Amino acid sequence: MVGGDRLATLSKFRLSTSSRMDSRSTYRDVLERSRAKLGSILGAETPTGRVTITLSNYLTIGRILIVPLFWYGLLSESWGYNVASTLLLAIGAITDLWDGRIARKRGQITPFGDFMDPLADKFLVLSAFWGIIVTQPLGRYWLFAMVLVVIISIREIWITLLRVYVIRSGSSITTSAWGKWKTGVELTTLLATLVAMNVRDFLILYGFSYNPFIGDAFNGGVVILFILSTLTALMSGWIYLHEYRMTKSRING
Repeated sequence: MVGGDRLATLSKFRLSTSSRMDSRSTYRDVLERSRAKLGSILGAETPTGRVTITLSNYLTIGRILIVPLFWYGLLSESWGYNVASTLLLAIGAITDLWDGRIARKRGQITPFGDFMDPLADKFLVLSAFWGIIVTQPLGRYWLFAMVLVVIISIREIWITLLRVYVIRSGSSITTSAWGKWKTGVELTTLLATLVAMNVRDFLILYGFSYNPFIGDAFNGGVVILFILSTLTALMSGWIYLHEYRMTKSRING
């Protein structure tokens, strides 16, 4: 009986060990499949076959994560936090400049990067435009500036939906030079406006009597920059739509 009990216990132990091994094996298989699927979207495959998330993908993800930090700093009543939000936007602009170049140089262009790079730009740019509208007084030009930002927002949402449709249809359209120019003009507009407002608040904080960043002349200058951003956004959107139609006609033809 004792020997039988030992035998039964040993048998149960072996079954339990085998079950755990099967479980680990199953988990490992699922992990490898998930990793391969994730890598096909987020990463690039090295010559050895190992899938890794690329530096460009990290920069793109980082640009998205900047958005809530930017808003936190912008909404703060602290001048230092306001300046920090401007610096975060500048960092986002720098990553936008380099992530695509790094991907092309290293041969690590991925579907994730193709889609998320321009989408991250849209998140960053729209959050900054709306941040200025919500937090900054622009006098009698405020309503006009808001209309311009609404137009830019509609354009960005429309182009994003079009990109999603193109991808779901099994095709793709690369970002044109006009798209890059559009983002560059928008980021220049936003950084110039935020830096000027940081200087304005600094002069107010320390009681300077002369402040060129207050009044209709300054607010009108901000609106002129917004108009330039809107025009480049509409132009690049029209070019993107034209390229989409050309691509669609080639496929149907």
